[in-house]
Amino acid sequence: MSAPRPRRAARLVLLLVSTGLSLLIAEVALRVAEVSNPNFYQPDVWRGWALRPGAEGWQRKEGEAWVHVNRRGLRDEEHAVPKPAGELRIAFLGDSCTEAIQVPAEATFWARLEKELAASCPAVAGRRVQSLNFGVSGYGTAQELLTLRHAVWDYQPDAVVLAFYSGNDVRNNERPLEQDPGRPYFTLGPAAALTLDASFRETGGYRLRRSLPGRLLYGMFNRSRLMQLGKQGKTAVDGWVGAWKARKQEKGAALQELGLDNAVYEPPDTPEWRDAWAVTEAMVKAMRDESAARHVPFGVASLTTGMQVHPDPAVRQAFARKLGVPDLFYPDDRMRDFGAAQGIPVLTLGRPLRVYAERSQVFLHGFPNAELGEGHWNERGHAAAARAMAGWVCGLIRIPPKP
Repeated sequence: MSAPRPRRAARLVLLLVSTGLSLLIAEVALRVAEVSNPNFYQPDVWRGWALRPGAEGWQRKEGEAWVHVNRRGLRDEEHAVPKPAGELRIAFLGDSCTEAIQVPAEATFWARLEKELAASCPAVAGRRVQSLNFGVSGYGTAQELLTLRHAVWDYQPDAVVLAFYSGNDVRNNERPLEQDPGRPYFTLGPAAALTLDASFRETGGYRLRRSLPGRLLYGMFNRSRLMQLGKQGKTAVDGWVGAWKARKQEKGAALQELGLDNAVYEPPDTPEWRDAWAVTEAMVKAMRDESAARHVPFGVASLTTGMQVHPDPAVRQAFARKLGVPDLFYPDDRMRDFGAAQGIPVLTLGRPLRVYAERSQVFLHGFPNAELGEGHWNERGHAAAARAMAGWVCGLIRIPPKP
């Protein structure tokens, strides 16, 4: 015989109350333990995603830093628009290596460069040096070119630096290699003309995030630690799946960290990799031309992967042997030679930072709560990069751009 309706209703109410109380206790416990995974990003009509203005919170997945996004969507302090008199501005384009949420803002290479240049660069001439950080996690050269077009010029920079990360920037730029429908791509047409592929705007994920229900859901994520924890798990799974898809395209026996592709360490020998390099170089040329049209110096700083600057030469050499390459600087040397042919100043940081890491026996990449030798620059890496970049950036400021 079935239970009376009042008894069933009471049990349902008791279940709902106990579940709600459990969720509330879990939410409070996460807040007391300072466990959070704030969402720093939002959809962007040009670039697929961008930093969310006003977002802030602790990042502890790799390193630890309090992250604040200013009201115009930069991981940086507020910068006046237009530029105040007496200020010298350097705009940095890049991906997560430039965004650098693994370390405090004042410890990043672009922040340290302000002091380095103010102390040693005659071209500064007493002006206040300001670095503008346009780096966003996950960006490839296509999104960096679109950032230059749609975000940078309002700030009236005195120089533009593309922070090129060979570990995945080239792969990011070719749809068959990256296999990510949520980002824009450029393709090369007749006479090497760049054509924008913005079909990400038609994907279900992008439309959902732009919809009212999607905005409400993300608003809840930003307030609930429990939902943040769940989203963190989903993001981790998505990252593993994405890396697995990309890894299927990878060749070579020496597997490195997730998100990097070892094929970049050798000359391209497949149509996809040849296309990836060709479109990457075409986009860098486009940045040069668009900067020159505004009489703004433009240069490329080639950053490092963890393996390139590993402090143990035996580890580096073993990795190179597995890949069958003489060294790990093919992408850096290619970008340097391309720059020389195109009149683009290029600084390759790999060799000088490798020498420093080996002599000092320090890891420039990685953190105790992640993996030493892998991932992003730690504070030592950022400091070493700032020192190595200072003279080159000083020279870049002095170069009169050719129209």
